Parts: sequence; structure tokens; C-alpha cells
Amino acid sequence: MFYTILDDLIFYQLLYFLKRYSNFELKLHNYFYNKTNIYPTYINTIKIEDLEYIFFFIKKESYFEARTYLKSIRKDLKNKKITIIRADNILLNLIYNLFPDLCIYDIKIELNYLSGFYEISVLFLKDLNSYYIAVGRRGSYIKAINALFENYIIFKKSDIPIKIKCKVVV
Repeated sequence: MFYTILDDLIFYQLLYFLKRYSNFELKLHNYFYNKTNIYPTYINTIKIEDLEYIFFFIKKESYFEARTYLKSIRKDLKNKKITIIRADNILLNLIYNLFPDLCIYDIKIELNYLSGFYEISVLFLKDLNSYYIAVGRRGSYIKAINALFENYIIFKKSDIPIKIKCKVVV
């Protein structure tokens, strides 16, 4: 893949997480700390159609320890999709952290002049299992990630929003 300096400037921009906690998210914060003895950096809940996604952003040092509690947390919070993510303030690292167990082939960025969004395409090899995991059931996971970028994650030095797409490379 041929990258330009402009791509690097976008991929390595610093991000800012908006912290607007609802009462439910404050309860989740206390629950997570009582369960793991780890303070989550950010917590976001996003409802997509009939699924509710809960994103726990954790510091890098505590990530693997927090992942050991994931099964137990999912058992306690039934009917919700729980994700523990390494918190990172750099766009490229955060994209890789949002898809932690998948083999990402490449990432491309394009500016869509009609919508005014940066469209980031996450490319997977022809292994459709990775693609389906990344997109989620009926596209719900990728919709949740896009809602996360629209409402809670912004560039520190730019106000151009981000849309993320998943594609399969043949």
C-alpha cells in the first residue's frame, strides 16, 4: 500500500474522547471497578437496533488483566454486547484496538467530498469469518463503532467526522 504524508497526518492525529456519562454509565463504572479493581478510562453505551453495546476503554497497562474478567462480565450483563478496548489517543492505534482479534490486511483513508466524512476502509483478506466478526450481526458492530466516532470521539485539531467501513480483499 502506498501511503502519503497526508494519510500519516490523519492516521496519527490525536483523538479526544467526550466524557458524558449517564447514570447507567456511572453505575457501569462502579460495577467494573468493583469487579476488576481497574478504573475504566471511558465508558460508552450505544444502542443499535435491538442490541446495546457497552464499550469499556481501559489503559494499556491494565488491558490484559481486564480481559480475564470479560466472560464473567458478559454473564452478569446478559443481552448486552460487552467490549473491552485499549484506550489510545492515536487514530490508527484505536482502529486496531477496536478489532483486536482480527487479521486486518490494510487500512485506507479517503475524503468523501459529498458527505464531508473521512472514510476509513478496514480491509480483510478473503477469510469471511473475520469480516463477519468485524461487521457484526446485520452490521450492528460497525454501526456501533461509527456511532462511537460520531458522538464520542473527535479529532483534537480538526472537526471532520470519521466513517469506518469494512471490506473484503479478494
